[in-house]
Amino acid sequence: MKELGKILHLSNRGRIILRSRQTPALGLSVFNSHHQKVGFVHDVFGPTKDPYISVKIRASNSKKLENRVGETLYVPKQSKKKWGRRKRNKN
Repeated sequence: MKELGKILHLSNRGRIILRSRQTPALGLSVFNSHHQKVGFVHDVFGPTKDPYISVKIRASNSKKLENRVGETLYVPKQSKKKWGRRKRNKN
């Protein structure tokens, strides 16, 4: 697991906002230190060196994260499959 960043705050729409040193792929799963899935990367915004990341929370975890500001979140090392159309095979 790679470190994604620390939780800064919860937005008024119920998403986790954190600061990171890297830019993760959209839709990538996000885990806490106990390897439990917290949600997935919903949006990346801000400066390119240290972007802010919006994580959409799973419904079961929404109340538990209110008092976890400062906790570190992680993403898996392998990258997610790229989106878009596949190229046609030339035979």
